[in-house]
Amino acid sequence: MKILYITVPSYFDLEVSLIRELSKFVEISVLLIVSPQSLKSSAFSINHLSSQCDIISASDCEEMQKYKDIIDTKKWFIANNPDNSLLSGIKLSSQIKRFIKKNHFDLLHTTSCCKTLFFLTLFYFLFPKTLLTVHDPIPHGKISLFENIFRRKLFFHANKNLLFLSKALLIPFCKKYGIKEDRIHFSRLSVYDILTRYSIGENAYGNYILFFGRIEPYKGVDLLIEAFEKSELPLNGVKLVIAGKGNISHNNHNLSNNVITINRFIENDELATLISHCKYVVLPYLSATQSGCVMSAYAFNKPVLATDVGDFPLTIEDKKTGWICKANDEKSLCNALNDLNSMNLSDMERNIREKYQENGIFSWSCIAKKIAECYEKL
Repeated sequence: MKILYITVPSYFDLEVSLIRELSKFVEISVLLIVSPQSLKSSAFSINHLSSQCDIISASDCEEMQKYKDIIDTKKWFIANNPDNSLLSGIKLSSQIKRFIKKNHFDLLHTTSCCKTLFFLTLFYFLFPKTLLTVHDPIPHGKISLFENIFRRKLFFHANKNLLFLSKALLIPFCKKYGIKEDRIHFSRLSVYDILTRYSIGENAYGNYILFFGRIEPYKGVDLLIEAFEKSELPLNGVKLVIAGKGNISHNNHNLSNNVITINRFIENDELATLISHCKYVVLPYLSATQSGCVMSAYAFNKPVLATDVGDFPLTIEDKKTGWICKANDEKSLCNALNDLNSMNLSDMERNIREKYQENGIFSWSCIAKKIAECYEKL
């Protein structure tokens, strides 16, 4: 069985580990669709793209050589969309179609309904074996009518089978998009161990808790700042570090010296250092599906304080691998910050280490084996 795994850079941090393990069970190639908007995304970071629509082997791409120790560059291919325009999308989608036919793939496993793949919707309808990983069953915030109907609903129906990483939003998703539950399969995330490959730098911020990731309104960063300032942490010498690109609507001029903002894209080596030295990670989301931030924190055995939305209550064992508080509730978040400040976190760190150990039930090897079994069923 020949599998083509079609993905985008925003999932690179998890794909590296998953593909590594999947390749032990099936013959799998990876097609990474790259556009100017995705040059720096998650664990993926390159500086330049070709000015032509083309598909090349990662082994022939100079900028991909820095990843040669963590991916099989002969099995990874780069689909280059130089300007993400309508014309380029149509041209590149035609090249992808020819690439699939030429290599006689039996099954397409896709992780995104990006613009380029939108032009392959009919092709997906006609291709006999398809599986789509749905990372956000219900989108965060408002989306356009075009994106909702065509790029999401139509593409969901074009794929014969869907893969969810959580059951948290299964029923709302099926109702919203008219999808039968028997078309949906389930998997999960494991630790983003790609981060552990980076050298850890010195601690630049002392004793701190950490929020990291792209800053969006639904992630509750402003609520976190308010709760932190009212908590016992500043009086106990604990700082809050907020690391990520995006708009912090809270007035920075009113922030105390205890709140440190690194308001830009965070490269992997810096992120690994930030997580490694923090007390714990805090994710005060107002809404969520699942979050790779949890698995990034777990890669360093760091507990996570998060809200009771999406998959957080399922992936974070309350008072065992982290702490769960009420969403959009400043008092609940403030109390949780105070509670964790008085606790010895070593027991939580040990629980995380044991739960996600190699070959454990939550390891990438176990996850990959189950996905490979799913391929066989399809």
